[in-house]
Amino acid sequence: MATRSGMRYGNYSQYVSCILGLIILSFLVWYLYQNQDALFLLGNVSYRSILPVLLMELVMFLIAGYMDKTMIGRFDSRVSFLDCYMLGYANNFLNKILPTIGGGAAFRAVFLKKKYQLPYSKFVSTIAGLYVVSFLPHSLTGMICLLVIFARQGVFNWLIFLIFLGIFSFCLITILFSPKIPESQSRILKFVGNIFEGWQVLKQDSKLVVIYTLSSLMLLLLSAMQTYFSYQALGVQTDMVSMLFLSTLGIILAFLNFTPDGIGIKEGVYVFSSELVRIPDGILVLGSLVLRAISLCTTFVIGGICYLILSRQMSRLED
Repeated sequence: MATRSGMRYGNYSQYVSCILGLIILSFLVWYLYQNQDALFLLGNVSYRSILPVLLMELVMFLIAGYMDKTMIGRFDSRVSFLDCYMLGYANNFLNKILPTIGGGAAFRAVFLKKKYQLPYSKFVSTIAGLYVVSFLPHSLTGMICLLVIFARQGVFNWLIFLIFLGIFSFCLITILFSPKIPESQSRILKFVGNIFEGWQVLKQDSKLVVIYTLSSLMLLLLSAMQTYFSYQALGVQTDMVSMLFLSTLGIILAFLNFTPDGIGIKEGVYVFSSELVRIPDGILVLGSLVLRAISLCTTFVIGGICYLILSRQMSRLED
């Protein structure tokens, strides 16, 4: 009965995800139709202007692959950096083409289970442990950016600030007290328990904690630079503090990822923040879509190739 119930819940969540995705995508199309003037800015975009964005994305996947390799390597040293690097791209590729949420993570878990016999629980712990060292500096940076924007422009957003503060406080409590949660059937409690368990594993090596924190900040900076260059390509003059703030919103989007690759949700959050960064909401949406288009190109080419290679490896293992 529990298995059938889980299957029904899984199918139900997939249907809800698809419906939400279609609704949000429809609103996005309607919004762009109502802001057609912003689309003319696409004429400013050239190959040279997007080249830095492409190069930074490649570097970001290298850093993320290194983080995955060192974290998963704590459970099995045989896990190669190349596998982790390709899994990162394959994960991104599947998240963009599948109508369900988390399809990329499921593929990673299955691959690691078949090739390295890494239990699913260990895989979840590795990912959850990295959340702590990623969300803590990101949320702190987001709050600092909000305060800087307020000091410069006199505008503030209490809702976003309180969300950042809540995430920061949760991560800080996890680090300081390392609480343990008893086993439960609740999906939320299981998720929180995985985060605590992942931190328990990660904190055993303080050197790695520092490396992961610095790597996370580097990824955040590269993301901010990508965003900066994407708006520069549209001919929009902005500053790095505003772009850094937009990049920190990624941790909020992680909890609102109800559609594949967060399509439409990211753009909606950007519009909600338009007053803070002083960029018209239509242009904010357009800049986000430019980043999506660039990411789609690299993901479908590199990610598609990585997915095929890893799928063949799994097929050979099964044979």
